[in-house]
Amino acid sequence: FLQLSSQSEVITRVVQRLCEKRKKNVLAYGYSLLDENSSHFQIMPSSNIYSYLPNTATETIRISGLWETLLSRIGDDVMMYLLEHCAIFMLVPPSNCYQVCGQPVYELISHNVDSSPVFVKQRFSKHKCSSLLDYMQKRLMFHRRYLSKLHWWKCRQRLEANVSSMGNKKNNKIQSLVSSYQYSAKAVSKASKHIRIVAEHLEKQTSSGLYLSAAAPSLKRKLNREQLEIPAKRAKVEEKVREEKACNLTPDVKQSSSRRYGTGYVASHSVSLIKRKHISQRSNSDMSGPSLVHTSRDGKKFVAGESSFLRVQSNKPLKSSIEMQAESHRKGVEMHVYKSQLDSVQIKPMEGISSKCRRQESPLAHLAKKLPNTLLRSAVYIDRKFLLYSRRSFQECFPKSFLLNRLQGCQAGGRRLIETIFLSQNLLEQKHNQSLPHHNWRKKRLPKRYWQMRHTFQKLLKNHGKCPYLVLLKKNCPVWIAETSVRKSELPCQAALPGEAEVHKQAEQFGKEPTKCVTSGKCESGHTDVPDNLCAPLAKSVHGDSQSEEQNPGEVCDSALGELLKQHSSHWQVYIFVRECLERVIPAELWGSNHNKCRFLKNVKAFISMGKFAKLSLQELMWKMRVNDCMWLRLVKGDHFVPAYEHCFREELLAKFLYWLMDTYVVELLRSFFYITETMFQKNMLFYYRKFIWGKLQNIGIRNHFAKVHLRALSSEEIEAVRQKKYVPVASKLRFIPKANGLRPIVKVSGVVEARAFSRESREKKMHHYNTRLKNLFSVLNYERTINTSFIGSSVFGKDDIYKIWKKFVTKVLESDGEIPHFYYVKADVSRAYDTIPHNKLVEVISRILNPEKRTVYCIRRYAVIMITTSGKARRFYRRHVSTFKDFMPDMKQFVSQLQENASLQNAIIVEQSLTFNETSSSLFTFFLQMIHNNILEIGSRYYLQCCGIPQGSILSTLLCSLCYGDMENKLLCGVQQDGVLIRLIDDFLLVTPHLMQARTFLRTLATGIPEYGFLINPNKTVVNFPVDDIPGCSKFKQLPDCRLIPWCGLLLDIQTLEVYCDYSSYTCTSIRSSLSFNSSRTAGKNMKYKLITVLKLKCHCLFLDLQINSLRTVFINIYKIFLLQAYRFHACVLQLPFNQQVRNNPYFFLRIISETASCCYAILKAKNAGVALGNKGASGMFPSEAAEWLCYHAFTVKLANHKVVYKCLLKPLKICKMQLFRKIPKDTMALLKTVTEPSLCQDFKAILD
Repeated sequence: FLQLSSQSEVITRVVQRLCEKRKKNVLAYGYSLLDENSSHFQIMPSSNIYSYLPNTATETIRISGLWETLLSRIGDDVMMYLLEHCAIFMLVPPSNCYQVCGQPVYELISHNVDSSPVFVKQRFSKHKCSSLLDYMQKRLMFHRRYLSKLHWWKCRQRLEANVSSMGNKKNNKIQSLVSSYQYSAKAVSKASKHIRIVAEHLEKQTSSGLYLSAAAPSLKRKLNREQLEIPAKRAKVEEKVREEKACNLTPDVKQSSSRRYGTGYVASHSVSLIKRKHISQRSNSDMSGPSLVHTSRDGKKFVAGESSFLRVQSNKPLKSSIEMQAESHRKGVEMHVYKSQLDSVQIKPMEGISSKCRRQESPLAHLAKKLPNTLLRSAVYIDRKFLLYSRRSFQECFPKSFLLNRLQGCQAGGRRLIETIFLSQNLLEQKHNQSLPHHNWRKKRLPKRYWQMRHTFQKLLKNHGKCPYLVLLKKNCPVWIAETSVRKSELPCQAALPGEAEVHKQAEQFGKEPTKCVTSGKCESGHTDVPDNLCAPLAKSVHGDSQSEEQNPGEVCDSALGELLKQHSSHWQVYIFVRECLERVIPAELWGSNHNKCRFLKNVKAFISMGKFAKLSLQELMWKMRVNDCMWLRLVKGDHFVPAYEHCFREELLAKFLYWLMDTYVVELLRSFFYITETMFQKNMLFYYRKFIWGKLQNIGIRNHFAKVHLRALSSEEIEAVRQKKYVPVASKLRFIPKANGLRPIVKVSGVVEARAFSRESREKKMHHYNTRLKNLFSVLNYERTINTSFIGSSVFGKDDIYKIWKKFVTKVLESDGEIPHFYYVKADVSRAYDTIPHNKLVEVISRILNPEKRTVYCIRRYAVIMITTSGKARRFYRRHVSTFKDFMPDMKQFVSQLQENASLQNAIIVEQSLTFNETSSSLFTFFLQMIHNNILEIGSRYYLQCCGIPQGSILSTLLCSLCYGDMENKLLCGVQQDGVLIRLIDDFLLVTPHLMQARTFLRTLATGIPEYGFLINPNKTVVNFPVDDIPGCSKFKQLPDCRLIPWCGLLLDIQTLEVYCDYSSYTCTSIRSSLSFNSSRTAGKNMKYKLITVLKLKCHCLFLDLQINSLRTVFINIYKIFLLQAYRFHACVLQLPFNQQVRNNPYFFLRIISETASCCYAILKAKNAGVALGNKGASGMFPSEAAEWLCYHAFTVKLANHKVVYKCLLKPLKICKMQLFRKIPKDTMALLKTVTEPSLCQDFKAILD
């Protein structure tokens, strides 16, 4: 190991090699190869690289004496190998480290990463023992002992009966019995053990020529499981013999055999491992998905992990072990053969029968190696994001670019459709790419299997051309609206706004349909998926609810808007429409059977009813689908033996067809005839509006937006002038979300202005540059408001900030000797805050913060943080850190140490991504001016310039609003917080003060308005607890002098005691299922558990659990309501479990989730109240863990008792554990627990729909 070069030369050579190979390596960040046009200087005379961004890790290695010493000892070659091929981390005591070279570790962490190894999770796997866990363990031990004794006794009785009844039988019947047990050994792992027992008794009772020996396998677990398999030829020869002998077997043996053609026997001793059900007489086995519940060797049940299974079926009655496993899948049962349970059975030759039984690896492992791709085992989902917000024209028809439309009338249309579905390699990768496949299959002959399908798919194209889609749409999704209402929504739109002629023209092209004027608003079918009370918020707007948001006097068509908002189609109506279309378009032979058709339609119904973020997996789509029913998949017609590989190939073809049918046809059908969106009052539930209706809604929404927001139409000359500037002009698109009494505009940056004039690469480059500058400005403004907190006034950005301010206020009040004074409060909301802030005032505020004249240089460091969560999963976070030269830390070790101290960073890996010194206060201020003065909105085909207000949909919107109102508070509302507190979350003000004069002065200032800041409060959302009739302009404000609880931003604040509760009114008339979704396909149980624990931690906030600001009774109430909401979420998750999983299949798993809910919440409670003795041994103390358990079990009992059929197996253990805890908990504590769980305190939960 020789050192021939200096450390700097070695680093330069390694970096140059990495740049030449284009490898991602932390060492090479900020370096690039020189080219002819480059104006940069090379790092060393002999090198061909330059540095465009500083890399502190590389420079540290270059000049470090430690690395020089290491180089002298290991030499150039080893050092270069380490730096290029290995990942090296430097430890920063006590628990963090940063990466200095190698592939970035965050690239090895994907969002769908599997669970970490066991050794990573060991430190998180210790759970505090609870009464429910103790109960579960005792029940398991009891059942284990009981079942073992019962199993032994039944085996003994059965064997004695078998021996006595077969003692005088002939040898051929004995051979039949042995063969039956031989076949059972292939299906169930425990059967081989019973074969040995039976064989021993038979050898004692008879002296026939049959020799059977059971050889015990090695104790070592083999990698490839070995099972017996009967050759195909032998199976055909012996089939009739077995059928003849099956009728002569004893009744005991018949009970242990499979009832399918007398073959595929399953021993009755396997009842403890699998549920024994009558096997269908059909030769077609269903496709089945991975089971949630698995059974282990000792009888325990657990939840399935990432495993997925390949299913095999045969056309012949004979079943191999893999076929029997597929059969058991179809019945919803799981057979698992564990390696340690596999016994090798050798059978000596018998007369007249083939003497060899081959040993080979498990068919599952064998097929996994042979399959060309693992389509069904991969995580493939039907993506729902293409369903939402269809921006095409509002004509109710398929677009001309739709695949079936373009193939219509083409003689080779069926063939080209087959190529697209089955032979396109990127079918599952490039979704919704309607272009025809660009592969070379057209130049070759279509394979025979596909050639036989062409007439069927040509028929599909003809059916699509003849299908009366619009007639079916009007039949199943009628419009229940009077013609007068339609005319009312159209007439006011005749007045033209500046530059709105094109917009109005586009609105007029909406497809017109004869409207129906009826007296009833219900569909004739009588089915509806959306309860009637969901429409109540929409109905209120028609009658003028006093609590609704303020309607601008300039708004038009509010009555027509209210009627149109109620005209959404129910999920059932949409499903009926899609079902009729599928029945008309898809030929019957493609379904194969009514069973397959009904299974697919059931998935379509579930797909339509899913929430915004829910996903449907390909595994769920293929579950219980019968491949053998689809004759069109077969290469050769006829009922013959099907190899496993052939069956799996057919299964893959069916999966591709069903995926295309759902992901392309059904999705495009919904997008073409409906506008699908979420609402403001139903969280993630999707509403389906016909394009005819949504066109009119959007027309009204655009008119109202023009009336509220100051927009100026841009001419083509102005657009061209904007494009010629160096600044990247971006445009935002406008869409609307239905709310209780109108439409909420949502603006989102979509791309550059006149995007068609640029190439795709140029557009992406411009947008990347814009987003980088935007994030830099956001980071710098955050840095400045952190350094100088007075910039934001009373602004808060979440519950953490509210907690700090409120606790400081409460502590100050409680520390003053004396009673808590009477407090007055003012709660106010700014009307249209984002749209009314004047640009000149906003520029003045930001100029004062950035101070561009100083030209301050900001150092922006981008880095990644990799952490292990409490569940043992690796998670990555991308962060930015801003500093100036005054507090800049060039060394990564110092920087990580600072993060440990300031940000409480622990057990993390830091990877520096970039470090820039290019941003100055003047350049950022220039970018801010360009962004504000060029806020362009694209509506239809026109561009409009927003002349007032903050651009919505930007990461800067909230921060700019807070900075602007913070400046207003500093100037006009200085002394209002004397002996009180003023908090503002964006535009929601809350003042709590003991001085009535200050409250009245504050209210008078807000009511008058502050035109300088575009400030005007909404009178319908202003609430006070003192008389205001004598204050000008305040007569409309709501006065609640006797109300002690203030609802504000999801909190309920008690003015008399200053305690904090959680406000659950937002869950009224909503579905928990629509607001809670999780990936439920591959690891349903694991994902459910992780999701529930995650949302529980979000609810367990210091505001509700801190005993320094809340009394013990209040904390009890908060925790009980958290548990009650968790029970509702638990039920919602159970309803979303895939593959028809039932709670009764594995009650212990669900009981463990409930138990861990209690322990997790109590652990958070202890952490939030560090230093407070909550509980001691024997359930003593102010808040023992037993009290938290009792509250949790009681909350779950209250909710689950409403669904006794589903949760019968959980309710009994919960009640028993509640009684055990009742005996442990002291009487005083128990009396308090019963008080806080009174139903009268939880009335807000009764309005939840689930």
